Amino acid sequence: MIFFLYGEDTYRSREKLKQIEEKFKKTDKSRVNLIKIDGERNQWKNIEKELLSPPFLHDKKLIVVENFLKKKGQKIEEALSFLKEDKISAGTVVVFREDGVPDSRLAIFKFLNKPKQAEKFDFLSPAKLIQWISKEAETNGVEIARAAAELLSDLVGPDLWQMSGEIGKLAAYCRGRGKKNEGKKGLIGTEDVNLFVRGNFDENIFALTDALGQKNKKIFFKILNEQIEAGLSEQYIFSMLIRQFRILLQVKEAITEDYSFLSPGDSVLRQKIAAKIGLHPYVVQKALYQSKNYTVGDLKKIYGKMLEIDMRMKRTNLDPRILLDLFASEIFFGNLN
Repeated sequence: MIFFLYGEDTYRSREKLKQIEEKFKKTDKSRVNLIKIDGERNQWKNIEKELLSPPFLHDKKLIVVENFLKKKGQKIEEALSFLKEDKISAGTVVVFREDGVPDSRLAIFKFLNKPKQAEKFDFLSPAKLIQWISKEAETNGVEIARAAAELLSDLVGPDLWQMSGEIGKLAAYCRGRGKKNEGKKGLIGTEDVNLFVRGNFDENIFALTDALGQKNKKIFFKILNEQIEAGLSEQYIFSMLIRQFRILLQVKEAITEDYSFLSPGDSVLRQKIAAKIGLHPYVVQKALYQSKNYTVGDLKKIYGKMLEIDMRMKRTNLDPRILLDLFASEIFFGNLN
C-alpha cells in the first residue's frame, strides 16, 4: 500500500505523517519495522532494498520516504518503473511525503497522486485558519476570543509552525486565569495577542491592508509603528503597500471582468486568477478575502493616490512618515479624490 502526502502546508502534512507513525507503533512496539529515509539524499537502490525486504518478526512494515521527488533524472525513472511493477514486499506500507508541491508534469507525481492514496495540504483559508486556531487553543488548555483569533490570523498568517508556537506561548501566559473548580479555562484576548505576537512582515502587509479596508486605525498604526521600530523604512513599507493594492486591483478586475459567475470562496476561482495574473494561489486567496472591502473604483482611487504619494516621497524632502500618515488618514476618513 502506498500513501502520498504533499503540499505547501508542511505542518499539517507532518502531523498526518505523525498520526500514521503513531498508529503503526501501537502494533510494533519494537519499532524495528519503522524505517525513515531521506529520499533526497539516499540512492534509489537503498530505498528499493528496503521496499523489497519483508518485515522483521512482524506482519507489517512502515517505510517513510521524504522529498524523493526533489531528485531529477534517471533515479526517478527507476523508481517509477519499480512502483508500477508492484514489487513491494507484502505487508509493507510506504508513505512518500514531500515538502511543497512537486512538479505535476512528472510521471511519478501522476502515478502517486491518485484518489484515496494521495492527500494534498494547501494553506488553510482565513476562515478555516481561525477554526484551527480555536482548536489549537483548546488543545493547549485555554480558549481564545474570536477577535483575538482573527488578529492572530492576520499577524501570523497560514504558517502553522509559527502559529503553533505563538499559541503555546499565549496559552502558557493565560492558562492561570482559568478557574478549575468552576470548569473554566483561561481566555486569550486581543490585548494578549497585541502584547506577545509580532507577525512576519509579509503577513503584516496583509494585516495593514485589512486594517485600511476595515478602517481600523488602532490596528493599522500599531502594526505600522512596530515595523518602523523593527528598522523598516517608511518608504519600504509604503512600496509594499503599493504592491499589495496593485494585486488587489488585479484580482478585483479579474473577478469583475472574467469570473463574476464564481463564488469568492470557490477554490477554482483562486486557481484561475493565480494562473491569469501570475501570482501564487495563497496570495490570491488573501487578496480575494481582502477585496470584499473595496470596489474596483475604490481601488483605482487608492492606487492612484499611492503612486502620487510615492512620487512625492522620492522627489521632495517631506517627511515620509507624515506622507504615510496623511495617506492613511485620507482612507480612514474617506477623503480620497
